[in-house]
Amino acid sequence: MSGIRTSNAQAPNARLHKIPRDHAQSNLTWLEQSFQQLPEAQQSGPALLLLGGRDPISFRLRVAQSHARHDLTPSHWSHVVLLEKNGPALSAVDAWEISLTPAHGFGYPPETNGIQRADLRAYEDGERFPNVAVVHVPLELHKVRLARERFMRQRAVVDGVGLITEWLPYVWGTGRNVNPLLEGHGLPCAAMVEVILGAAGFELTPSVGSRSSSPEAIWQSARWWHDYHSTDAHPPLTGRYHTSHNLCTAS
Repeated sequence: MSGIRTSNAQAPNARLHKIPRDHAQSNLTWLEQSFQQLPEAQQSGPALLLLGGRDPISFRLRVAQSHARHDLTPSHWSHVVLLEKNGPALSAVDAWEISLTPAHGFGYPPETNGIQRADLRAYEDGERFPNVAVVHVPLELHKVRLARERFMRQRAVVDGVGLITEWLPYVWGTGRNVNPLLEGHGLPCAAMVEVILGAAGFELTPSVGSRSSSPEAIWQSARWWHDYHSTDAHPPLTGRYHTSHNLCTAS
């Protein structure tokens, strides 16, 4: 089983709102509207984009995270992207990720510790990525940028390249085919944001170690660890989400 702790909260985070996405609306339109509806003071800053896909690799990643859920059902989420918002428009957003299916290939990952500049257009299709959430992190943007730049140069903290090589055999079904999460190897995208935000001063997921993080652990933190984050040192997470696709329903 995955070593994830359960929150003592009696109710989910009231600052995380379920906002439906219209049938014909793209994920990016939904996301930009979410930015524009924020108070002006929050329209710039760091945020996390959570996505749940329906392709084969997303399917395997969602199932792999079922051990982090008390009912053992697959996660809604398969990926997370770090957003550096410079304003409410998507054109003012710098996006970073460690994807297992990068649009332009892996190149030479050691140069950036596996981090890739994300093209958000890859996640526009609401049919391919039916589940979407944006979580705003109460940190100063320049601190997150500095931490991200350090992460790209310091593989000794968390080896993003090593995590990629742990997960690719699993999602491709090669070798021993063991779920890396059960061996303490977090999903590269989640471990990346966990370490970066931690270095900038925010403990994102108190329920798990940073090196074994996952999109599901981040979701649980946003939804259930609001009491922990409701302090001067850890202000609460806020955000919006739309989840229209389940792989199965708990009995």
